[in-house]
Amino acid sequence: MMYYYKQLKKSPSYKFSDFKKACRKKNKNNFFITYDALEDADKYFNLRTKNQILDFIYNDGLENKILINAKIWDKNPNKNKPIMVDSYKFETGNRKGYIAFMYNDQRNKWIIKSFKLSEDTNDQMYYALKDAGILKQFNIDNGGKI
Repeated sequence: MMYYYKQLKKSPSYKFSDFKKACRKKNKNNFFITYDALEDADKYFNLRTKNQILDFIYNDGLENKILINAKIWDKNPNKNKPIMVDSYKFETGNRKGYIAFMYNDQRNKWIIKSFKLSEDTNDQMYYALKDAGILKQFNIDNGGKI
């Protein structure tokens, strides 16, 4: 358990501005997006392609982003060369999202590991009810707190 706490950081491992700038270039060789991240981006944010995701990030689609943590990538096949993963929660429109990314300097690639809805179930429930019109129907809107 002690090891876990040593690998978590409350400051980012990467400058978000560097990550964002790399999104603008859209160099297919410079980015990798995991299958799960692509599927979730399509399912929850209607971002169907790698270029749509990168445009979304570059054009400030990740509003009100807050660093959750930075931690060592636990599935790194090269344990001698640790790679850090930064994770953020963000808002876009009426949705709360989560993104996790890392940079592999050996391969010179940014990797988007996750791009999905936030796991904060209260917010998810609130926005689902709001989208369905249920809150309006009962004249309930308490700003995301259930």
